[in-house]
Amino acid sequence: MKILLINNHTEHLEALFTSLKGHEIEMQNYRPGIEINDAGKDLVILSGGGGEGLEITDKVTRGKLWYQDEIDFVRNSETPILGICMGFEVIVKAFGGKVHYRPDLTYGFKTTHLTDIGQKSLKEKVISQVEAHYWYVPEVPEKELEVLAVSESGIEIVRHKRKKIFGTQFHPEEGGTLQLHQLPAV
Repeated sequence: MKILLINNHTEHLEALFTSLKGHEIEMQNYRPGIEINDAGKDLVILSGGGGEGLEITDKVTRGKLWYQDEIDFVRNSETPILGICMGFEVIVKAFGGKVHYRPDLTYGFKTTHLTDIGQKSLKEKVISQVEAHYWYVPEVPEKELEVLAVSESGIEIVRHKRKKIFGTQFHPEEGGTLQLHQLPAV
């Protein structure tokens, strides 16, 4: 599979490449103004990331979000997309959802419960996955996105209702019940 990996300044880059071994990977480091080159790709992965100056609500200029170009790409792309952590937050923002800050870091293996739709899709009821974030999503616009899993920290997995777009707030590349290769499109 030919995969474009958009690196959102993730600390989990080595784990991503290990999890994607056997695939043809091209990587672009995200920055405002980037032209995302998904031509000929079977999948685009939006990595986790963030950090000071690179969070989902940060602005690059007055009125323009740091991740606005990636948000626009998600809205308009026909290529399947998988978003991880920050990539998940970008997907949620792209379809009108809100991402909220929590001052306490959610970190380590956490329990996540799959919804009925999630259980049918992923064949699990409860999973344990690696979390590493301050941000959370309490709800999503139901017109565009459906929730596949939730935890005490918020929504953990979403899927677009019409496009091949899938996102996880957790880091499947770091292990857990669901490995990266078990997610749709990978």
